[in-house]
Amino acid sequence: MIRSGIRTMASVASKENTKVINSGLILSRIPIVTPDLTEFEKKYYNYQSELEKRLMWTFPYYFYFRKGTLAERRFLKAQKYPVSKQPGVWYPKGIPDIRQNRERRSKQDVILPKEQEDINESLEKISRPVVPNPRTTKADETGDLTSLERKLSRTLYLLLKNKTGEWEFPTFQLKEDDALLHLNAETGLRTLGGKNINTWTVSKTPVAAYENNNGSDITFFIKSHILGGKFDLQENDTYSNFAWLTKDEVKNHIKTDYFNKVDCLLSKV
Repeated sequence: MIRSGIRTMASVASKENTKVINSGLILSRIPIVTPDLTEFEKKYYNYQSELEKRLMWTFPYYFYFRKGTLAERRFLKAQKYPVSKQPGVWYPKGIPDIRQNRERRSKQDVILPKEQEDINESLEKISRPVVPNPRTTKADETGDLTSLERKLSRTLYLLLKNKTGEWEFPTFQLKEDDALLHLNAETGLRTLGGKNINTWTVSKTPVAAYENNNGSDITFFIKSHILGGKFDLQENDTYSNFAWLTKDEVKNHIKTDYFNKVDCLLSKV
């Protein structure tokens, strides 16, 4: 009777201490473009570019245009030659240093001669300046937090808004005792966000654990990257909205103690 009573008390105590285990998913979209340059970096790269152009070898026009030909005359006529040193003239930017019709203190601009209209059009197409695509997208201009095409130079993380109005990383309860954490997170993500999403789980091992204030449940976080597709929130009873946010934005959306647990896991870029 005494042993039976002890066993009953132990089983009750073990049930009371049992916590709900969840698998959380830190799903990220890596940067698409290079990071934004600081003012110092812009000045440094500009200085190196101008220095390289200044020290480059003078354009050997005689290799491309045969001496005494009409093509050579047209090329020489199209060039803008620097002002040579003149006696009795004061130069505020320094005395010109001319070698082979080029000011050696600055970069050399080579102008190609323009001829017929059809040739002119083809030259303009070939030699037109390369205009890069803008680094800001329509999603940045409209403030669409659900788009993956925002903040191209930053790492974005998927956050979900639960029914109580709090934001958190996708969290899924472990319903079976022998279920694997990473598989439970991957299955829950596709059930919640649709099958039109391609992800890569970094590791099967959790990178962090978060225990809520009352200690009733614990969440083990799995890191993953989105490689293609998109997250399309399906009808469910847990979450009402989602957003792709940077680390700074994540900090402003979730609780302080919650953020402190995942702070070291989020990229600053």
